[in-house]
Amino acid sequence: MIGFLIDVGIFSNLFFTGFVFFKDPFEFYISYIPIVILLPVFIIKYRFFAQSLYLLIPLLLIGLFNIFIENNTVPRFLKIYLNITVNLIFYQYVMQYYAYDIKLLFKKYLNVSYFVCALGLFQLFSFWIGFTYGYDLRLILPLNKWGVNPGGLGIRINSFFSEPSSLGIAIAPAFFISLFQLFSRTNEFLALKKCLVIVICYCLSFSSLAFLGIFISIVLLALNFGAVRYFLLAIPLSVFLFFVAYNNAPEFKARLDGINELFINNILDENTAGETKRAKIRRIQGFLKKVHGSSFVFYNNYTVAKNNFVKNPLFGTGLGSHEFAYEKYSLNKMIGGIYEFNMGDANSLFLRTISEVGLMGAIFIILFVFKYFVPHDLNLREIDDYWLISNALLVLILLTYIRQGNYTYNGFFIYCWMYYYNHKNYHEYAETLIKK
Repeated sequence: MIGFLIDVGIFSNLFFTGFVFFKDPFEFYISYIPIVILLPVFIIKYRFFAQSLYLLIPLLLIGLFNIFIENNTVPRFLKIYLNITVNLIFYQYVMQYYAYDIKLLFKKYLNVSYFVCALGLFQLFSFWIGFTYGYDLRLILPLNKWGVNPGGLGIRINSFFSEPSSLGIAIAPAFFISLFQLFSRTNEFLALKKCLVIVICYCLSFSSLAFLGIFISIVLLALNFGAVRYFLLAIPLSVFLFFVAYNNAPEFKARLDGINELFINNILDENTAGETKRAKIRRIQGFLKKVHGSSFVFYNNYTVAKNNFVKNPLFGTGLGSHEFAYEKYSLNKMIGGIYEFNMGDANSLFLRTISEVGLMGAIFIILFVFKYFVPHDLNLREIDDYWLISNALLVLILLTYIRQGNYTYNGFFIYCWMYYYNHKNYHEYAETLIKK
């Protein structure tokens, strides 16, 4: 029973983001409570992973230096640094708690994913039949950061997550595994019926991130099988799915059109010198008709991160400093200050990383992904588990860095530790096969 409760505590932070106790000085989710309870127990019971200091000490020194030269403030830095420190240490202890058995931990993740997706489909079915208590979870659960999302086939599925995009990231590894098993007709991780539930729910979230996750999954599967015919099949299939999503998901279309207007057509690069107030209003109204709000938020943070990186290329301006840079470089004033969102998290972890930790942060991410990646070995069928887990986790890591600006949201560090230890376990097991 205690083990089950610990599992619930650990996985709640990965899947339940709909309730916060308070928002200042930081958002304290209800799922943080298990971390507060378990961390002292883990500290007493398990050995501290000293290699974590190789990451924490440089981040501390860079942060203190930038505070000294007034690129950041103490509260902003400590808020993010302490959050990263706690999550990094806690989830490493979680690895020790599960005895580094990544396959066991991953299977637990998949089972919870299935439950969450089954609830998501029930949510959509309830909307179709008009059962309000089945799709508006605020009526039965304490949720203050959650809402019903119109769109898709009535509503866009978000299950326990605050929004469909969070589901698009968190369920991505489960989708990858489910897609592989449905095509290969294997049930190593999950029963095929459960895989079908996950795939359907993931698609019906109508999240732009979920569509991107589908594309990345198809490409990774094609590349791992190392045959030109698989990759050639993946390209037209991906293009077909893209056009299906573009023509049938208005939210996806609006965001993509907005990105096109901003990045390709340079809609903001207009000469506004001597512009009258009436002309400015017309320009803003025309802009708002063409560009989805989230597309502008992403482009705006891209501009802020780019400018901050150019000024501080090597080590950035320290954790928590993107908000400081936002005040300097934001384009929001050009459209009347309408979209003041994601000022602190850059709307993308990669943008935030290059803004706050510079080239050092970007290189660390790239090296981490490539160094600990496990490819598919066509000659060793008995170690398929490792490459599947590695690729599944990679989809989530890529989606997070592309479009999620919080360093620790949805227990991100547990996936990074799993990625690392899965690689470690793979090499240890491969060595035993060679010795036989």
